[in-house]
Amino acid sequence: MENSNRFFLRAAGLAALCFPVFFGLTGCTHIALHDRLEPDIERPAAPAGAVLENLRPVYKAGKLRLEELDSSSEGEGGVAAVSWRRYRFSFQTYCELTGDYRSVQGEYSRVLEAEKRGPYPLIAVSPILGGEKDSYLASRFIARECCRRGMCAFFIYQERSILSGQKDAFGLEARMRQSVRDTIQALNAFSGLDETDPGRLGSFGVSLGALRNLALLAAEPRLRANVLCLGGLDLAEILQTSNEPMVLRYLQERESQEELAAGDLLREFKNYLPSNPKNLVGGISPNRVLLYLAAYDQVVPYSQGLALRQMLGAPEAYLLPLGHYSSLLAAPWITDSALEWVSRQWAVTP
Repeated sequence: MENSNRFFLRAAGLAALCFPVFFGLTGCTHIALHDRLEPDIERPAAPAGAVLENLRPVYKAGKLRLEELDSSSEGEGGVAAVSWRRYRFSFQTYCELTGDYRSVQGEYSRVLEAEKRGPYPLIAVSPILGGEKDSYLASRFIARECCRRGMCAFFIYQERSILSGQKDAFGLEARMRQSVRDTIQALNAFSGLDETDPGRLGSFGVSLGALRNLALLAAEPRLRANVLCLGGLDLAEILQTSNEPMVLRYLQERESQEELAAGDLLREFKNYLPSNPKNLVGGISPNRVLLYLAAYDQVVPYSQGLALRQMLGAPEAYLLPLGHYSSLLAAPWITDSALEWVSRQWAVTP
């Protein structure tokens, strides 16, 4: 695990040196807030209150528990300018699916600056689809960069196989709703700590994390600064058009086990996924969002990213000349520019 983290961070450091050259040669398009690529399209109406209530926790979570994992520091001359500690956290919550209590677990990175005391902003990081399989390297990298900019961060562990052939649209919907509720409960727990500022809450989601965070944003108005990377509008269409191997395997399992045609699955996803981002984006302010989209993305198709921007009301965005996975080359630059934008949001009156 430690060796994998070091390799990822070294690769990210090398990419940070190379990407500015790549950026200059190939170009990256920045689109300002409210600037349109397409003619204006009417945004969907904000979702009804009952829809959002289904995404919010019903029961209060149990006591937050923290177990220190490690710590790190950066500075010059042996004096730490920035230091942070990483914890495994857990709390108990009631699960309506099982009718019993279960444990929510994840990691929390607490920033401690030598020249400044808290409270610090708090960022909810949402893992990618393969997060557990990849030891949450991307989430840990983002959390570390948050700490370097004076922000605490957390992410919640997820099951190893989210797209199991045993989950139909109802199962995926239940998983989405549960994830949003868990994150809101974690926000409640961490924003109650002395070192965090409940008035400066934000989120950072990549790929599946971006899709998941769209539902979170719809249900949680406290999140004022939100970064969505490589996301899209319609989860049903994404599942049908993505070339992601885990998605293709899921569709094959569903079709073979249930003898369903592709059209049947599409109708199921469209009709029984109320937490599909396209049903929720109408109530999200474009001022609260920064998008990063990849022009050659075939995992979350680029057309879905553009559609998302249109339906969000044209938030600020960066269009990268990359694919879904090759965007890893830009990860250090994306994270740095995104967190700089997040920092600026705190100075804006809500």
